[in-house]
Amino acid sequence: MKILNKNSFTIAAAIILTSVTGCKKLLVEQPRSGLYPDYFSTAGGVQAAVTGVYQDLRGAFSGEGLVYFYDGTDENIPGGSAGTNPPLYNSFKGITASNGPDITGLYIDINTLNGVFQNSALITDPTARTQFVAQAKFLRGFIYFWLVQTYGGVTATQKSGIPLHLTFNTQAASADAPAKLSDIYNAIIQDFTDAATGLPNTITSSNPFSAAGIGKSATAATAKAFLAKAYLTRGYTEAKQSTDFQQAADITAQLITNKATYGLDLWQDYWDEHKPANDYGKENLFAIDYGISDPLYSNYTQQGSGGYGINQLYVLARFNYVGPGVDNVPGVDAVPQKMGGSAGMVRDVYNGRPYVRLAPNKPYTMDVAFADQIHDTRYDATFQTYWICTNPNVSAGLKSDRVTSKGKLIPTTSSIPPAGSPLSAAPGQAAYITPMDGDTAILMPSADVSMARRDAFKGLIVTPKQFNSVIFPTVKKFDDPKRTGILDFSSRPIILMRFSEVYLMNAEANYMLGNIPNAATSLNVIRQRAAYRTTDDANLTAKNQFYVTSATMGAANTANAAAMALTPAQLAQLAIPNNTTTPGTLCGMDLILDEYSREFYGDPRRWYDLVRTQQLVRRNKMYNAVGGPNVQDYHARWPIPQGLINAVLTGPAYPQNNGY
Repeated sequence: MKILNKNSFTIAAAIILTSVTGCKKLLVEQPRSGLYPDYFSTAGGVQAAVTGVYQDLRGAFSGEGLVYFYDGTDENIPGGSAGTNPPLYNSFKGITASNGPDITGLYIDINTLNGVFQNSALITDPTARTQFVAQAKFLRGFIYFWLVQTYGGVTATQKSGIPLHLTFNTQAASADAPAKLSDIYNAIIQDFTDAATGLPNTITSSNPFSAAGIGKSATAATAKAFLAKAYLTRGYTEAKQSTDFQQAADITAQLITNKATYGLDLWQDYWDEHKPANDYGKENLFAIDYGISDPLYSNYTQQGSGGYGINQLYVLARFNYVGPGVDNVPGVDAVPQKMGGSAGMVRDVYNGRPYVRLAPNKPYTMDVAFADQIHDTRYDATFQTYWICTNPNVSAGLKSDRVTSKGKLIPTTSSIPPAGSPLSAAPGQAAYITPMDGDTAILMPSADVSMARRDAFKGLIVTPKQFNSVIFPTVKKFDDPKRTGILDFSSRPIILMRFSEVYLMNAEANYMLGNIPNAATSLNVIRQRAAYRTTDDANLTAKNQFYVTSATMGAANTANAAAMALTPAQLAQLAIPNNTTTPGTLCGMDLILDEYSREFYGDPRRWYDLVRTQQLVRRNKMYNAVGGPNVQDYHARWPIPQGLINAVLTGPAYPQNNGY
């Protein structure tokens, strides 16, 4: 069987051919296919293989394919511009082997890593050899972990849905079969265990996989965190072992206790976790890189229409702020909301490029997960809820009587075109500038308002009951201030493991063990950190929200931290075992999943959280009005891509996952 390119590859041919022309691309740090086998005989060749795989991960964790991490969950619905496939996955209707996500191309990277192991003895420097092998072990465990979570792990088959390849292949094959789920997890756990032993505790300038001391590659803590997550995930499956949850609890507790050894800690202010300056700070354990000036790991290039390995995360859950007008027309406070008049916004770099692929699922995200926006700062840190006027040519809006003027919006002076000039000719459009003056064109408060309040406001007010797939608070925590054009995508890394997740994994593991006091302790650390606010944060919080001043900050933070501690009622709920079937009865896992939502909303992960905890069906029935009636147990894994099945030409046909 012939390998054409990464997109047409098959599991049967999850190998590296000596004839593959992609070798040249890897040598210039843009891998797409593979390496000549003899290139692994040098330390430079092995490093090129490992950094090449790091680069290649950008293709799996970027672009619009990320929407599959969000749709079909309690947190999100497809946005108004989602296209064809996301609504299918949100409704659990029409999902086929031909329209699903395909990350099986990662098998090419697995084979590259197998080449590292086969040839590692040729590296004469023992320190370098340990580093290279440990990085490759982590990456192979990481890739297999994502593959098995995506395509396998449902009861009744004792199959993983994916094959297991642990040796370097140099010849194409045309037959393959899925491995036992237990064998897959044993390999993942062994790889992470070995990686944790060989990786450094921190990133240093002498680390051969560091970019001048900046965290790019995995550390021992990264491997241990993913090892804990592998144990935690296996503990719910048919391949579980009796010690899995205890292992997860012990490893996460060790990471927390020894956080200083690994250079890890929580920021005092939740907002700080998502500031670009802290992308490689103490709270981020593992990231996929897209850096502008880092050819070794990302070779980032802006591409206005997208392209391979471009970080589109910041555009996915961004509503089109240019469209709404400012008039109070009849029905402006109805559902759906009716809008008219001249728009108060033109697109600029600060407010970004709206793709509208995802929208918050209000009945859960706003009404449950982020219901407390006073004591908990994470809603304000996550969502943009106001837009300052950028259109100097906007007409004055009308009040609800359709006669009286509301007054003309005063635009910001920071990023708008000169009055009377074409909107596309704005000099300020080429820079990311936070607006510090001007009237608010769009405001999304957290409660309903009266028509009198709307009439007194120059711009447009959108209240929660009007949120839908088109108009909604924008996820802002991934914004990239280095963008210089309105069509630019992001150069920031996508964080796939944060230190706060170690606390939540510890809580989850202890909960599953029935150790409620320990679970509560870890939850309270995260919850009470979320109560902290600063005056700097207040500058980016809508004035109708809860914010602090220098005079109120101390008292407010003390009171809010006390309010965020788990209450007796919540502790009682936490003691209720995991309920995976009955939507109407809350359990402790609901509290934990709600905390995952608040802490990581917008991160590419929610589908996996629900699948791991066996809550995909129940939570969709509770909160997803479209998908709840259709979701079934087999939806806890995606269908094997049809191209892969078709490419298995000899031996037994490659089996499709049950239900598809």
